[in-house]
Amino acid sequence: MVDTPRAAQHSAERTLRSRAFRAFAADLGSRLRAGSHLILYGPRGAGKSTLLAMMCEDNRAFDAPCGLAATTSGLGDVIEALAQAYPDADIDGLGRRAARARLRRAADRASGVLLLDHATMVTTAMLGYLRRLRGGIAGALLVVDVDTERERDRLRAWRIGALSVRMPLASDRQLHRLLMASIRRAALPGIEPELARQIAHAARGRIGWLRACVDRMQTEDYWRGGRLHLAALCTDTEIGLRESRPGPRSWRRPGTG
Repeated sequence: MVDTPRAAQHSAERTLRSRAFRAFAADLGSRLRAGSHLILYGPRGAGKSTLLAMMCEDNRAFDAPCGLAATTSGLGDVIEALAQAYPDADIDGLGRRAARARLRRAADRASGVLLLDHATMVTTAMLGYLRRLRGGIAGALLVVDVDTERERDRLRAWRIGALSVRMPLASDRQLHRLLMASIRRAALPGIEPELARQIAHAARGRIGWLRACVDRMQTEDYWRGGRLHLAALCTDTEIGLRESRPGPRSWRRPGTG
């Protein structure tokens, strides 16, 4: 079998560039450039990270300051994203407080966008700094993986005052088309139409889940005599996503970070 995860990634990105997703991304982008602070939440594998990568590309294509944090658990991650957005701020050699002040002044001169992916924690220091970036200085999008009721409760408990936006999910029909295209690109054996429909349905609207599923299909572990072992494939895909991406943790109180 041919291992082509990049082809599957590009296929997912093309799906995200459909009219509905582009409109969603454009709405988020306009609100962020106006200085809004938002929380984008949804299940693991819904395509949030791919959406952020697309938004980051779009901002940089127009020379708009934009920083992307792959994971977010404290103020340090926010500062790193801000330093990406304003590389000319030249914070090398500065102490943490001086670096934060210089980056804030850079954002005040030219408003930017912060894309903070896989947020697991909101600390007091992080929240205070983000609040000082409000008012058109820098928009911020905090992205959170939420699957369970417990994770939803923890997200509500953060109480950071930002408007929450749910990540839209793809339809079974879209996912079926994406699955068949990914199978062809990866030169995988053909699967029965009913199996393809079951996989698309098991994805529950999550483009990233489907991409991870196709990646697993490219190993011999899930094939027996040329037939796909569907139950193991779907179960392992779900477990893999949940274990690799922690959800929101309890609010970190003053004095704890």
